[in-house]
Amino acid sequence: MQINNNRKNTNNNHIPNLEEERDIELENIIGNLMIAQYQVDKLRSRLGERIGGYGSASNKKTSTNIFKHNDKWYKISMRVDEMSVDHPDISSHLKE
Repeated sequence: MQINNNRKNTNNNHIPNLEEERDIELENIIGNLMIAQYQVDKLRSRLGERIGGYGSASNKKTSTNIFKHNDKWYKISMRVDEMSVDHPDISSHLKE
């Protein structure tokens, strides 16, 4: 924890000397959390536009990545489906 004195006492006796305690690590964590939330919102927006057809002329909803690691080949495939959450079973599952 770091203590900063944000006011300078310049021979004015009527200005109190205020000390403020700051936890720099906590401020960094909160700042990183705010940045991460912004990035999540931005990525969700881009994904929604891409799925909805605004971001791509081909409107592909699948992606495949193939890579080699330690002499083994891996294939990762993703498919994105747009869905409605009007059904009670889906709505209750999403709230959990």
